Amino acid sequence: MKSTNQNPKDNGKQINQVIEHTLSVLPIIKNRTLKWFFDGIPLAVVAATAISTFAGLYSKVGVDLLYLTGGLTILVSTLVMRTLFEQFPQILLMIWRRKILYPKRKEVSSLEKLSLQPIEKIFLEFIQAIPERMNSIIGIVCGAFGAIITGWMIWLLDKDVLQQTYIDFHTPFSVYGTILLIRLVFLIAGFVGGIIGWRIIVIADTVSKLGRTFDLDLQINHPDGCGGLRPIGDLCLKLAYVISPLPILLGLWLVFINSFDIRFLRMAPENLEPLSSTIVFLTIPVSTLCLFSFFLPLGSVHTAMLRAKSRLQIELDSISQEIHQLSSGLLTKANSLAPQQGTSLEEKIEFLKRVYARNSQIPTWPYRSTHIWGLISTQIVPALGVISSIIGFIQGFGR
Repeated sequence: MKSTNQNPKDNGKQINQVIEHTLSVLPIIKNRTLKWFFDGIPLAVVAATAISTFAGLYSKVGVDLLYLTGGLTILVSTLVMRTLFEQFPQILLMIWRRKILYPKRKEVSSLEKLSLQPIEKIFLEFIQAIPERMNSIIGIVCGAFGAIITGWMIWLLDKDVLQQTYIDFHTPFSVYGTILLIRLVFLIAGFVGGIIGWRIIVIADTVSKLGRTFDLDLQINHPDGCGGLRPIGDLCLKLAYVISPLPILLGLWLVFINSFDIRFLRMAPENLEPLSSTIVFLTIPVSTLCLFSFFLPLGSVHTAMLRAKSRLQIELDSISQEIHQLSSGLLTKANSLAPQQGTSLEEKIEFLKRVYARNSQIPTWPYRSTHIWGLISTQIVPALGVISSIIGFIQGFGR
């Protein structure tokens, strides 16, 4: 009769295979209709922007720069977001394979290898919960919210055009049909943007939960300089990059509205003020969200790295204590020690000093200075836009 007991190593290997399979097929967007919108919206935006641009040039009315820059922004954000969705499961798998994650320990203790079986089960449950959260009804609600904001922006941009629609009945219907189709594409893009926004929130929260759910075995001398966790910093910077085209666009609009002749916008001056106010209202929170998408998820990872540092510090303190004892013994017994014994003790002391120095710089953040500079670069244009609005407000108030 065969034994029903399974070797724990074999069981752990099976769970590892399940983990790799789960992450390789992680459904970021499960609904087929939403996925169709997600896959088709870049091409639709390119087509709508191209039609709008060529129509403006052909009719000699001029290029609608607001829609042109808006279309380019949607395209850039969508492309960055596609790479984010591809890299997210890959980065989780990379962190898992580096064996940095361990079950959370309540007390600080010296480094000890725990059983791999519990961590495998915990991590498998951790990643299996991600698709359910990403594809919840909240994503549809966020999509509707994105469509509402986009609709409001379209109304502000097209207020003059819509007013002329009721006056000029001699314009061919095909022209209005084309205008309506282009606006509908941007409205759908806003809906898709809301859906993407919810998934960005889930990804950020997943990174945050890593630090709250697991303890870390920092690899102090890892080449990435972050204890093996630099991919987490890369992921959070990618989150900021997905959001950053929108505040950059809004910042550019504010700079143009406040600093240049507004006639190129083809808008009545009385309709420009509510548009400018809305852009300022959107620029500040979206720019703040861009910063939060980087720093907020990393907060709990930073806390977990501090816990790991406190455990590693125990090992370093024991080394420093041994250096002290050997140095004191060498000092008090120098007269009675043979030269070879003294040389051996000195070599050991120097060896321990090298080990201490090599491992004393324990990283506590999963990012480098290049990440910070990349993040700062996304905030320059929005800051200039807001500053230009403040200067314009002060000048107008002074008059």
